[in-house]
Amino acid sequence: MGCACQGCFCFTGIEIDDEELARFVEHVDKDNNGIITFEEWRDFLLLYPHEATIENIYHYWERVCLVDIGEQAVIPEGISEHVNRSKYFIAGGIAGAASRTATAPLDRLKVFLQVQTTHARFVSAVKKIWKQDGLLGFFRGNGINVVKVAPESAIKFYSYELLKNVIGDFKGGDKDVIGPAERLLAGGMAGAVAQTAIYPLDLVKTRLQVCEGGNAPKLGALTKNIWVQEGPRAFYKGLVPSLLGMIPYAGIDLAAYETLKDMSKTYILHDSEPGPLVQLGCGTVSAAFGASCVYPLQVIRTRMQAQRSNSAAAYKGMSDVFWRTLQNEGYRGFYKGLFPNLLKVVPSASITYLVYEAMKKSLDL
Repeated sequence: MGCACQGCFCFTGIEIDDEELARFVEHVDKDNNGIITFEEWRDFLLLYPHEATIENIYHYWERVCLVDIGEQAVIPEGISEHVNRSKYFIAGGIAGAASRTATAPLDRLKVFLQVQTTHARFVSAVKKIWKQDGLLGFFRGNGINVVKVAPESAIKFYSYELLKNVIGDFKGGDKDVIGPAERLLAGGMAGAVAQTAIYPLDLVKTRLQVCEGGNAPKLGALTKNIWVQEGPRAFYKGLVPSLLGMIPYAGIDLAAYETLKDMSKTYILHDSEPGPLVQLGCGTVSAAFGASCVYPLQVIRTRMQAQRSNSAAAYKGMSDVFWRTLQNEGYRGFYKGLFPNLLKVVPSASITYLVYEAMKKSLDL
């Protein structure tokens, strides 16, 4: 099987060594019996969007699309070995910026509703922002949200590569032999490092978004005021709940996706493999479910970010936000702004994929 595959790659002009070929076969060969069946090959190609040539198949496996739905960037697996990695960061950064700009009104509404301690409705929030700030009010804070895409992606990528090397050294091998659990650990830690590094930008963005009316300060003045009046530690208010939600979201999303896919095979497709549309539907529902499960942590983070440290009613910490929200608003208080947040899932992912694919063509990737 190995020789046949190697011959196919050589025929396309791709140089591949035995170790890399083994990793490719292992990825496709789900039952690890050394034989790639028709069903395994079909499953591998289910969501493959291009002409199914050996060259395209290999490059598709080598690098997974960078996906950014407005919360954090995800690093493409396999990009580290590619000579055009900088072009992929450019494509991913532009795709993320386009996605965040297109869904900026929903993000502003989400934050606006999250900080409301009194009864708040989606429609009334839309009317209030429109009356006070006009159309541009829905895009307040988006500039910072776009600016942080590139550094967050770069920091996460290089942290991920460094951590894979460290874990590989601990195991007495190299980064290519670490398993899924180690990759999850490295990815989670890299995400935490990136989130911590760009977190001050996220806090300033939130402060801009919660300002009402035409009294919103300029970016420089706001940053200076936070530093002088509240101190440098204020830029990291809410970091803990932000980090706590990263790994649970990924785990819940994946578990929900696999469950929904299995249910669709059992009750809808009668043991047939799900097609691209079914997988897209499962992915959308699982992402929404995962976001809903960790959403209370987002509310706690946003409220800590939005409140000034020198305010008389300032929160004393994460637990204080939790108990005061529960006591004054009940469990529903932890889900304020959930509706516009869920509305972002499909358009954000779709815009990111479309722009990313267009940028890859423009950059000859």
